[in-house]
Amino acid sequence: MNAVRVLAALAVALPLAVQASSDPFFDDIPLVLTATRLAQSPLDAPAAVTVIDREMIEASGFTRIHDLLRLVPGFLVADVASGSPTVASHGLGDAYDRRVKVMIDGRTINSPLWGDTKWDGLPLRVDDIERLEVVRGPNGAAYGVNAFQGVINIISRSPATEVGKAVILRAGKDGFHDYGVRINGNGAGVLDWRLSASRRSAVNFEPHLESRPGFQRWHDAEKITRTVANFSATLHATGRDQLALQFGVSEGPSWRGSPDYVDFPSHVERDRSLYLQAGWVRQLDAERSLSLQYYHQSEREQGRWTVGPFVYDGVSYRFDADRDSEVRRDDVELQYSTRLSSSLSGMLGLGVRAERARSFSLLGRRDWLDATHGQLFGNLEWQPLAALRINLGGTLEHHDYSGRLFSPRFAANYALDDFSALRLSAGRAYRAPSLMESRAFQTYREGDVIRRILYRAQGSLQSERMRFIDLGYVAQYAPLGITLDTRVFREYHERFIDDRSCRTFIDGFDFDELPAEYREFWRAETCAGAEGPDFQPIVPGQKAFYFFNGNDFRMTGAEFTVDWRRAGWGRIVLSQAFVRIDKGEPYTDRDIPDSAPHATTSVLLIKDLPDRWRASIGYYRNGEYYWMNGGDYIPRGDRFDLKLARRFGAPGSESEFSVTALSATGKYPDFHNGKYRHQPFLFATLRLGW
Repeated sequence: MNAVRVLAALAVALPLAVQASSDPFFDDIPLVLTATRLAQSPLDAPAAVTVIDREMIEASGFTRIHDLLRLVPGFLVADVASGSPTVASHGLGDAYDRRVKVMIDGRTINSPLWGDTKWDGLPLRVDDIERLEVVRGPNGAAYGVNAFQGVINIISRSPATEVGKAVILRAGKDGFHDYGVRINGNGAGVLDWRLSASRRSAVNFEPHLESRPGFQRWHDAEKITRTVANFSATLHATGRDQLALQFGVSEGPSWRGSPDYVDFPSHVERDRSLYLQAGWVRQLDAERSLSLQYYHQSEREQGRWTVGPFVYDGVSYRFDADRDSEVRRDDVELQYSTRLSSSLSGMLGLGVRAERARSFSLLGRRDWLDATHGQLFGNLEWQPLAALRINLGGTLEHHDYSGRLFSPRFAANYALDDFSALRLSAGRAYRAPSLMESRAFQTYREGDVIRRILYRAQGSLQSERMRFIDLGYVAQYAPLGITLDTRVFREYHERFIDDRSCRTFIDGFDFDELPAEYREFWRAETCAGAEGPDFQPIVPGQKAFYFFNGNDFRMTGAEFTVDWRRAGWGRIVLSQAFVRIDKGEPYTDRDIPDSAPHATTSVLLIKDLPDRWRASIGYYRNGEYYWMNGGDYIPRGDRFDLKLARRFGAPGSESEFSVTALSATGKYPDFHNGKYRHQPFLFATLRLGW
């Protein structure tokens, strides 16, 4: 493979170009926490980890958290006008980003209902984030099922590192506004706390006219308003004990739909999410620590609209539909880490999770559905030689939807010198079916009568399974100001969970009533299982969708990030990914091999200017690809973002005025080439700190 030869050449050539030395440049690079649940150098981590630090967050100009993932090699980002934004790593993406585990400060925030992340409803704002750590690739050995294509850990700013107050005001195009305030209290190292609140309103999609010969339709517009508040506090109770408390809430309306949609007309939906997290850490001695964490997550969605009119046999029908749902999660984790000898250290943990969901329109029942999930996880690091580290990790778990699963990983890191290392890792990961995939019965109803079935569970599902092998090279060259992270990988996907359509009929339907050319074809497509006496469709034979285990395939790819910075000049971060999905013919879904663009590129340029000015340019390029299951073809595209900022006030106050243009080259296709056009944003920001 050409990528392997390039990787080998870099591993040999770059150490010869410089000599290792200590430099303050690297003092600011944080240890990564997400690869094994323990702090370690990126040179020692058993997985590839991208760190999006505070400087990159501010320079990007992004005001929404999911947009920051554009800076990660191989990641795809889209807004979906009918629901939450979605992300994907190396393809296989649809409206629900179920194959990437997302966490905030170590707590899982994927929704139990669909397994996705409610990006626009997170009780956290971009200004409160210290950094993102993104594990690029499967990490089930550390976090179990659904850490399938990667792990995103959003790490908030610690109250202990901040003092004073700040106000942030943003306003711009199409009535966009984003107002926030942050208050910090510093208790001289005993009690540190932060309170943050904001309100944001933006138009993500304007109405879009799809026009072709013989067809015209106006597609969805989307406007979202959110009010967010969160509180974080850390208490250093004793010299060995630390207590932490966080809670937050996000709430607001979304205007969705289109007058031209019979099923999804213009309407208002309202969402609310909240969380509570409490933790205790005891440093038993210099080599041993014990931690206990509890968190609660709650999400509620409400939205109602009228479906119709449908005209069948000369009769017009209308009925009400809704998207009402409520989910809850409670999770407890206990973790113990220790050094067993001078060359051996380990971590062992136990987690128990309870999930609940209810939605009459999505699940066909008014009571709660409950599920439990237990995990036993651990990692052992052995250093038999000064240059060699071996990691053995794994998670054993049992879930009501997936049964018992074990996700192991073996990794070996070999230090070429003090500032560069090679990594080889291999293992297995799983993605368990979500609640909707296992128990869906989404309907449109008229009173107690079912008029249409949209999604239905049909038979049992097995968990998706992946075997993977990964070869990486990581280097930190202080004299050149360069950090390099490269990776080549191969993944073997099995039992891919996809959806497929079938046709719904009442029990005992006489297929002889159908036109002759449809009889046998529709009979063969009939959904399995009886629909029950309450099913009285307006139009017989309408399509419903069900989930099933599709075919196996292989994914091969290579990616790299080069991060160069120089004091007084600025910084350039270049990321590139190449991916190919193959060896799966015949595909159960023809979009699978095309769901990953063969190449994606991101560049973030940060340039320091005189008199405390700073300019930044973001460039993002994707090859053509498909969003699956509700999405569609996305052509090759380029996006430019621009930001010009000037700091003022006392050093350390973070006071700044800036002008930002996101998607400065104009609107572009997003999630579906025919339907959605992502809107450009032009806005000004004033941040005052004291």
